[in-house]
Amino acid sequence: MAKLEFEHLLSPLRLAGAARGSLLQLKHRVVMAPLTRTRNDPLTYAPRHINALYYTQRTSDGGLIITEATAVSASAEGYLRAPGMYTEAHIDGWRLVTDAVHAKGGFVFSQLFHAGRVSHSHLLPEGVSPVAPSPVRAEGNAHTKLGKFPFEEPRALDSKEMEEIVKDFALAATRAVKEAGFDGIELHAGNGYLLQEFLAKKTNLRTDRYGGSIQNRAKFLLEVVDACVAAIGAERVAIKLQQGATFSDLVEPEDDSLAQLAYLGPQLQSRNLAYVCMSSLNYDPYYKFLGLEKPNFETDVFQYFRKHYQGTLMVNGGLSPQAAERYLEEGTADLACFGVLFIANANLVALLAAGKEMNLGGWDTKIWYGPQDPADDEKGYTDWPFVDPNNANAK
Repeated sequence: MAKLEFEHLLSPLRLAGAARGSLLQLKHRVVMAPLTRTRNDPLTYAPRHINALYYTQRTSDGGLIITEATAVSASAEGYLRAPGMYTEAHIDGWRLVTDAVHAKGGFVFSQLFHAGRVSHSHLLPEGVSPVAPSPVRAEGNAHTKLGKFPFEEPRALDSKEMEEIVKDFALAATRAVKEAGFDGIELHAGNGYLLQEFLAKKTNLRTDRYGGSIQNRAKFLLEVVDACVAAIGAERVAIKLQQGATFSDLVEPEDDSLAQLAYLGPQLQSRNLAYVCMSSLNYDPYYKFLGLEKPNFETDVFQYFRKHYQGTLMVNGGLSPQAAERYLEEGTADLACFGVLFIANANLVALLAAGKEMNLGGWDTKIWYGPQDPADDEKGYTDWPFVDPNNANAK
């Protein structure tokens, strides 16, 4: 019998955080990445039946889906029509999604985030200013109901406010698992959002116990992790790291980024989380797609982080299935997360198993985010033709 091209990607795995039970017995290692698509209810920002359909189309038996970035509070929002986890409408909407995914035999984690400085007063309650570790404004524009506006200078958080944000994360994690039916949560510490802003030298200029050394800059992130673990259990908590991001005007120097990973690896491993997702922009075609002339780092951050973290490791960031298979085969990673490929290939896992070509239409950025008219939400979202892996290759 010929060797399966994606033998490791299609092999089963029980998440490390679930070692004391069989909470998540995955049948394969192909994970759907979180993708912000801004197609939730225009008024409540709650998921609807069309969102449940979108996730259900991409559900595979025994596979893991991570939902789009979901705000932990109204003050954490950063995008129009991006979902939250802080109202009853949100809970009810997410229950539509989790019930549908579970009905097809899949698992689903909620990605929780706070936008931090990557927001705007037009997006926040009562027009308050966005917040951050320090008053460092991001270059670029926020998209609001009143149009595009340059990012504002954020207000530096005080210690009491930080305590409240930690509680917001823990409460959102509790709501996600105990009310909305999620199997777990993934904390978003990338894309230049609040958790990464505390880690990065550029955005954290604090002189208190949350600034200065890497240990101090990591303190807030670890407080959030620990609060969520206390709320729902370590086996239901994961985190995404993304040192070297070019998103949200946050480019970190390689030496400090690697030092962050060297410190965070053992810290996160000791907490026995479900997994850590290490995201990178080092891989072709993604860095070229973003208009970069060369990768962010000279170092392979996946291989580097593996030296410092021996728990379940997921890799993500413009990887081809072939590259992901190599990382799994060599032991660098345990799971691989795909985003763009899942946009236009709802049954991606079946196509990989059958050795079929992928539909590459997902790289069209014009269909990534919700259209101006919500009546057109299905375009580029749920209307991709289903590719039968038993017939001709995708066009």
